[in-house]
Amino acid sequence: MIGRRKSPDGLPFRLYVRAGKFKLSYSYKLPDGKYAFRLVAPSGDNDAIARIKAEAIERANVLNGTTVESRGETDQLFQRYFAWQRSLPIDSESRKANSTLNENEREATKLLKTFGKVQPGKIRPVHIYKYLDGRAAEGASSKANKEIALLSAVLEFGRRKGVLETNPCRGIKYNKTKPKTSYVDAAARELVMRVARERGGSYLVLGLCIRAAYLTVSRPDEMRQLMRHAIGAEGVQLAVGKRRKGAAQKFKLIEWSTELRSVMDEAVSLQRTTSMYVFGNTDGQPYTVSGFNTILRRLMEHCSKTAENEGISFTRFTLSDMRPAAVTDRVDEGDKFITNATGHNSERMVKQVYDRRKVKSARSTK
Repeated sequence: MIGRRKSPDGLPFRLYVRAGKFKLSYSYKLPDGKYAFRLVAPSGDNDAIARIKAEAIERANVLNGTTVESRGETDQLFQRYFAWQRSLPIDSESRKANSTLNENEREATKLLKTFGKVQPGKIRPVHIYKYLDGRAAEGASSKANKEIALLSAVLEFGRRKGVLETNPCRGIKYNKTKPKTSYVDAAARELVMRVARERGGSYLVLGLCIRAAYLTVSRPDEMRQLMRHAIGAEGVQLAVGKRRKGAAQKFKLIEWSTELRSVMDEAVSLQRTTSMYVFGNTDGQPYTVSGFNTILRRLMEHCSKTAENEGISFTRFTLSDMRPAAVTDRVDEGDKFITNATGHNSERMVKQVYDRRKVKSARSTK
């Protein structure tokens, strides 16, 4: 017979936690004294501990016949959602990419300032619209839409766990946003590359990454995470970053040009440590989004000062601006196979999002 807990720990009946110097475990003890399961994580790995705790609680509730969760607050539901996502196999169709989860966790920080201490079941559409309006007034309409999309995903997760009956985000009309129309011309790209070379170090690594993104028509994550084994005899092979759930992973091969080969060779030569990544940091690891953007902002500041001193115009841009710039240039040059470079199945997205030409030419009718 199991004795009463000496101190309440908030865990389900028969679920116990044991914290050692090197490992922490959650175990479920059956009436006959045997253990139904035991989940273990390193003591210092908070992410792993959160994952096994969430899984242990869910499995214990099933064994106890109490699968409906207590109606906690929204911040707790967010913790459970991220723990569940991180616990899924990396190739699971239900799991988000690590880069997406990292971005979601940053978005959650903003959301929880408003919704964190509210019970999920008490959130109403009017509260969501107020949030959207408030963020729009701050000039963050587009970001607010992404944040509410995350809130919707977390609340839908809560529905599956019995935390709330309906998802108040269903049917919400998001903020209207203007599509991006900016185009980074060759002069701006060349100035950034010139200043990056003058500065050297991390600036040069980022400059080469920007140039490679343009040459390969790639998304930011595809470049930041680019690994050496992607460089082959015929060119650079990249996994297409976005795909529908259940769809097979697709790849695109960007064949070698003299400049692309030069950029890749130089980037690899700059790595101070043995690294699997082409554009790694000083530790040989890929740059985080925040780390990359911090250095990029500084590089853009140096470029702005140089442009001012030289009396030329310059508008700052980001790594994500390279893909539409490349598409625009290639379409303008008459590229008939642009989807092979972008990895899209059709030209619809290319035409709607990436083609930034302001003047489109055509022959006269015969």
